[in-house]
Amino acid sequence: MKSRFLLLIMLWIGLSGCAGRYADQIYPGVSIAGVDVGELTPAEAAARLEDALPPPTSRWLTFQAADQVWRLSWADVGQRYDLAASVAAAYQVGRGADDWTPAQLRAEGHDVAAIIHPADPNRIRDYLAQVAAVVYIAPTDATLRIDNGQVVATPGQPGRQLDMDASVARVTRALQEGERAVDGVLAEVPPAILSPEPAESQARALLAQPFTLAVHTPLIGTPPAGYYAELTAEPARVAQWLDIRPGRDRIALSARDTAIEAWLAEVEPELAETLAFRLPETLVEVLTALYAGEHRAQARIRHLEHTYYVRPGDNLYDIAFAHGFPQWQLERANPDIEPGLLNVGQALTIPSLDVLFPHPLVPDKRIEIDLPTQTMRAYEGDELVFDLRVSSGISTSPTIAGQFQVLFKEEQAYARRWALDMPYFMGIYAEGENYYNGIHELPITSWGTRLSPGVLGWPVSYGCIIVNQGPAAELFAWAPVGTLVRIRGVAPGTPPWQQTLADIAPPVDGP
Repeated sequence: MKSRFLLLIMLWIGLSGCAGRYADQIYPGVSIAGVDVGELTPAEAAARLEDALPPPTSRWLTFQAADQVWRLSWADVGQRYDLAASVAAAYQVGRGADDWTPAQLRAEGHDVAAIIHPADPNRIRDYLAQVAAVVYIAPTDATLRIDNGQVVATPGQPGRQLDMDASVARVTRALQEGERAVDGVLAEVPPAILSPEPAESQARALLAQPFTLAVHTPLIGTPPAGYYAELTAEPARVAQWLDIRPGRDRIALSARDTAIEAWLAEVEPELAETLAFRLPETLVEVLTALYAGEHRAQARIRHLEHTYYVRPGDNLYDIAFAHGFPQWQLERANPDIEPGLLNVGQALTIPSLDVLFPHPLVPDKRIEIDLPTQTMRAYEGDELVFDLRVSSGISTSPTIAGQFQVLFKEEQAYARRWALDMPYFMGIYAEGENYYNGIHELPITSWGTRLSPGVLGWPVSYGCIIVNQGPAAELFAWAPVGTLVRIRGVAPGTPPWQQTLADIAPPVDGP
């Protein structure tokens, strides 16, 4: 028992002596990354490691991207050996309660992994930014152009760039795990405009055939069709109208107003000499057709004023009547003339027919009045809808022959000048600046007498066209504002035995 106690005492003394000997040194048998640092002080061990371990400039990571290779050193990204931490870890070997004894360490050895100070992610990113600049390929947007009337289109092409976040993460992990090579991550860069569509298809469709501008007016030419013409722009000319404008994410096809206006100016002389384009409205029609992908538009035209030279025997009323205008409108168009003092050869301005047509003409409907026969026929297209006997104005207040339109409608109109009720009134032209001639039912006097239907077929009115009861209401409902009213010829004289409005409803006051 005593001998065992003495043995323990001697072992403790031996260990205490060993611990005291290596109190400032790393135990023998300890190495760091294969470098023996046993029996060295921490400072000596650090110095030996600094000499023995490769410097950060010589430790490389091969980085590959887009078939190109870069050598990234630890020094480039701030990665290095942490000598102090590595030596501290080596110094602790054998100093724990359950660790090896110095004798065991010397006999068996213990290698401590060198502790590495990790790379700075910001420096990795800065280094890869240089790589990114090399491997970057910009995307190419789709393009569209018209070359000699031909549509030339190219699709967009994606570009290439380094995925910085993913590549930084790969490099960081490779450095931490001691890998020697790593591949960068590439990402596709889509173009802002991938395809020239739909502008390409729109352009090809517009240039597939000529563009036709139809010109029609029923007010000149041979009734009832009137004047009709077609003006054609070949595809090569239409190509000059088109404008291609790349936007943020697509190519837009538009039209050049000035190019279309130039074409309209070129073809306008092909119109009848009394016609010209309403340029803004016609331009809108062409643009609307183009943007709808159509090859046809309807021109908006105006009828030109013209000059008439006074002939022997002329007076202003007859000149106006012959051209289908009330006299006051010629006076307005010629403010410097003296109506009762015309001279042979004197130039008069005959107004444009457009002054009689403030509303767009209603297509496919027209009213034809024949003064010599005192009849009215109304058509929808080529179909005869109404065939009526009517009464026009008496010789002292005749109905003007000419072309007019329904200007307004009043179901119960009142003529103050004659104290007459005029049911189903449709005004067609201004006889003066304050009153209108029109189409209406047999009128009713202020004392309730209605003009007899027996008058129909003879001129009996003060200028209006009188229609029988029943058909007047139907015609009123059928003819919208804007309906063409064409009046022809000269009315016959009214027999002396035929009662007229002048007989039963003389004027009660001024107009």
